[in-house]
Amino acid sequence: MAKITKRGRTVITCIVLLYVVLSFRLNSWKVHSGFYKGFKTLLPTTSDVKNVNFKQFQAENLREASVTSLRSQLALQFPYDTSEPIPKRVWQTWKYPLDSPKMKAEFRMLAGRWKDAVGEAPLYEYALISDDHMMPLLRNLYGAVPQVIQAFESLPLPILKADFFRYLILYARGGIYSDIDTYPLKPLDSWPSISSIGDSKIDSAIQYKGLRSVSESTVRELGFVAGIEADPDRVDWNEWYARRIQFCQWTIKSKPGHPLLRELIINITATTLASTNVKSSIEAPEFIIDEDHRSDYLINCRDKRRFDDDFPADQKKTSKNVDGTDTMNWTGPGIFSDAVFEYLNNLIQTNLDISIINNNMKASHESGTQKFYRKITEGLESSATFVKEFFTLIEEPVVVDDVMILPITSFSPGVNNMNAKSDDDEMAFVKHQFTGSWKGKEPKKKKPPVNKQPPVGK
Repeated sequence: MAKITKRGRTVITCIVLLYVVLSFRLNSWKVHSGFYKGFKTLLPTTSDVKNVNFKQFQAENLREASVTSLRSQLALQFPYDTSEPIPKRVWQTWKYPLDSPKMKAEFRMLAGRWKDAVGEAPLYEYALISDDHMMPLLRNLYGAVPQVIQAFESLPLPILKADFFRYLILYARGGIYSDIDTYPLKPLDSWPSISSIGDSKIDSAIQYKGLRSVSESTVRELGFVAGIEADPDRVDWNEWYARRIQFCQWTIKSKPGHPLLRELIINITATTLASTNVKSSIEAPEFIIDEDHRSDYLINCRDKRRFDDDFPADQKKTSKNVDGTDTMNWTGPGIFSDAVFEYLNNLIQTNLDISIINNNMKASHESGTQKFYRKITEGLESSATFVKEFFTLIEEPVVVDDVMILPITSFSPGVNNMNAKSDDDEMAFVKHQFTGSWKGKEPKKKKPPVNKQPPVGK
């Protein structure tokens, strides 16, 4: 056998790398090359989805349609493979790279703790994406879905872009995203799985309207993991939080292509393109909206403003007129929480074999979630709907199909509120420092007083 010289090995390595790059570009081009031949992109409404099964959605043939939906473009570019595990990657973002002299010492130290955790976990990778590298990366990943890039460029504030980017990178590549002001409390491989739940057998699955049967193959490995941020079991909750049950988005774990993230990206993209003066550095097809649901696309029609007839619904958003309410309901925990509930409800309203496991509803938890047992079961069995109480006061993970929701202690330990336990609790996995650095000069909202009001459930 002929001996390969050092130069020969170098040439072969270059050829392999070139092949990988060209393969990626070619795969993207297969979709991208047909984009500018006269068809339009439909930005779907997210309020009228009765006939859409998010989990089973199949993309239409883009080459044969004059109008293609953003949902199809995203599903085609990033197909969801349920058989693959969540990638072992950790993503963080910040204004500057780790080696920049402008990087705060505190953030460099916290990022170092994530890098240490990655180094101790087999096969994990770590990446911190600076602001300067976001757009080149997104152009590579989403070049075949140009409306997404248009939306990202059109977002008027850095905090909105920081929120949107975490969803985009997880949808494209998967793994764990965690804010720069967080650090891990336990080894990454010790986070809960379906098999780690005390009682996750098929016969423990909760009933819902339309359920026929849950097979062993239905209960799969996890595809998406989020935690409770706020569980204000009190009558004045809406004075302090965007949602009664609020899921945190400072730490998220997901497979690439997960349909929950796809629907969230659709919402943010459509809202942005309809609510701003669109900016674009790339060529893109014309987009259209469903005019029968126009208010669904406008950020000025979100939350309490939808009841204010004097508020200018069609006013375009700029860096000067975006406020905290916009942030919460545009890209932040408000719309993120809505997306989680909408996806979970869609699962059980359009599928007959979804496994639901919530051991918090058992009699041993009667001072917690179990006290809402009747309301929870009525919602599931009468209308296949998850009421907010399904996640109230949970102390163990909840699993719906391949989505896991962790208790407040998991990503918010030590907050001394809402039943969150200490940093050394067995369910505490990530510590959040709550520096709020992305918010710039936006005033911080005061924390609600502890136990000022009686619980909602009493």
